[in-house]
Amino acid sequence: MAAKPVIYLLHGDDEFAIAQFVAEMERKLGDPATAQMNTIRLEKGKLALDELIMAVQSLPFLAERRLVIVYEPLSSLKSAAMRERFQQILTNIPPTTALALVISRPLQSYQDKKKNKLHWLQKWAADRGGRVYEKVFLTARGPELVRWLQKYTKSEGGELTPEGAAVLASLIGEDPRIAVQEINKLLAYVNYNRPIEPDDVEYLVAPVGSSDVFAMVDALGNRQGRQALRMLHQLFEEDAPLRLMGMVVRQFRLLIQTRELLDAGYRQDDIARELKTHRFVIGKIINQARNFSQSALETIYRELLAIDQAIKIGQMDGDIALDTFIARLAT
Repeated sequence: MAAKPVIYLLHGDDEFAIAQFVAEMERKLGDPATAQMNTIRLEKGKLALDELIMAVQSLPFLAERRLVIVYEPLSSLKSAAMRERFQQILTNIPPTTALALVISRPLQSYQDKKKNKLHWLQKWAADRGGRVYEKVFLTARGPELVRWLQKYTKSEGGELTPEGAAVLASLIGEDPRIAVQEINKLLAYVNYNRPIEPDDVEYLVAPVGSSDVFAMVDALGNRQGRQALRMLHQLFEEDAPLRLMGMVVRQFRLLIQTRELLDAGYRQDDIARELKTHRFVIGKIINQARNFSQSALETIYRELLAIDQAIKIGQMDGDIALDTFIARLAT
């Protein structure tokens, strides 16, 4: 059986994933009391090399290994002499110690990107074979974040639809801790009995930051054109025009369906069941639908579909087209 790594080089901007990895290392030490006795943490800016030697050379107590976690070691290694001594310490660590080096930036970010060189610590690690385990933890973004949200939800025993994941990603930013909190809340809300849908997310999750695509489309539905236009310009700074267009189209599709059911005599709970949308969301949509006639909504919706198609085939610039549409609707 291959020997376990002695040094774990953990770097990247996803601090949550790194914390989970380290927590799993602690769990493998045994019961919590044993793990606590065999774990030493050296915090950022407090790395004394003599103290590090004592920590990594000490024998474990009633456990197979001892875990030493050093946070941001690079901030204490100011000179070439200190880096050389640090590498000597790492070379002499016994197999009864697992040393986790936690660095909250990708090591490549310390280097000149144009030269694409390895960091000195990576170069050292590359020559140590199986003694060093290196892993980079990068925060998921864009489509990768949507997939991560679905994967995490599945690991917790639930299901998040692709559409629900996209809406959640648009609300939480890129903080995985917030994502985990919101997913747990959503799973409790659906009681693990059904997939989490976009309306569940919209109902329960508050947006991170000031610009909110849902507030923007609600302002449109409420005929608050100037407010919607101001929000749109904020959203352009952080979101793709085509995705924003998709949310506007979705809003007016709901308005058309709701207006039609209202005219047919349906009540709020009936409309919510018919459209498979949370009654709270339908309550807002009903109020907005009353601001439009059915014919006006159909005209707006046809125009939106034409603009959406023109953007997708490159006939119109997305931000200009959406800006012009909302400005016209505002007047």
